[in-house]
Amino acid sequence: MQLYDNNGYVNIPEIIKHEAIFIFIYGGRGTGKTYGSLKCFKEQQKKFIYMRRLAAQVDIVKKEDMQPFKTLNRDMGWEIMPFSINKYISAFYDTDINEDGRIIPVGESYGLLTSLSTFSNLRGVDGSDIKIICLDEFIPELNEKPIKGEADAIFNAYETINRNRELNGEDPVKFLFLANSNRIDNPLFMELNLITLADNMRKKGLEYYYDKKRRMLLIDLAKSKISEEKSSTALYDLTRGTEFYNMAIKNVFLNEERGRIETKPLKEFKPIVAIGEICIYKHKSNGEYYVTGHRSGTPATYGTGEMDRERFRKDYIHIWRAYMKKKVIFEAYIYEVIFDKYFNRK
Repeated sequence: MQLYDNNGYVNIPEIIKHEAIFIFIYGGRGTGKTYGSLKCFKEQQKKFIYMRRLAAQVDIVKKEDMQPFKTLNRDMGWEIMPFSINKYISAFYDTDINEDGRIIPVGESYGLLTSLSTFSNLRGVDGSDIKIICLDEFIPELNEKPIKGEADAIFNAYETINRNRELNGEDPVKFLFLANSNRIDNPLFMELNLITLADNMRKKGLEYYYDKKRRMLLIDLAKSKISEEKSSTALYDLTRGTEFYNMAIKNVFLNEERGRIETKPLKEFKPIVAIGEICIYKHKSNGEYYVTGHRSGTPATYGTGEMDRERFRKDYIHIWRAYMKKKVIFEAYIYEVIFDKYFNRK
């Protein structure tokens, strides 16, 4: 697959031709993810939903100077703008100026603009003409407000739009997820058990991975020519060596502080509890704990839903205390990320 065009920007038209239904594209800040996606949707006449996580973010991108078609309008000679339909949703239209000098929408809309946090208010919306959903910045920045049950909100939004298309012999709606490399422990990767896969892709230098059974494509823009060129610009000269630089240029996920990372023989441990992608073992003699992705025996098992995670935290708070005393060992860093996430409510 040709991930980049001749100028080094992400090749959205090539990517969305892939048979995958759920496509994750992350990393590569400034590589044209949003620009290329909206350009492709418009040129290929794919009716779309452009979605951001929070209503406050949508309020910002609805403004004329901040709206996502602004640069495309300049480059392509278009005059596309969002216009509010109601409190929760806007639509992108070509524009004209009426006799009063006001900018008005003309023709049919190209797509809709809404937020994930308010999408539940649109359960009755008719999205039968929508061909693709684009959730931009699906990985929240560290300072962003979390959405309760965020992954489920995404799944419900998809179900609302896709409905029974496949049962009626129609193609399913595609879902395109775009983001920078802010957090590997983001809600979607957590819920879909993609953290280990994303980490292994980085380690092996793989830029894309297709899971045919799950109809899911992961694209990690780790070798972007644009990222390489941006590394010598002013901001990145200033921030060289910082977490921000590593995220933006080297596509390293943020907050990668590491504890005790070692490989231990499982025969020295007994399985205690399993949750999501990890299994926690206790040493047979010295009281230390070992966290790995390998599950054996018959440990107590918890799901990754909110209630099960709350039960897990309550039942095994002593393991967290052991972690604070550096008595928990992780087979790989990724298991420490997952461990921390399951013990915390963020």
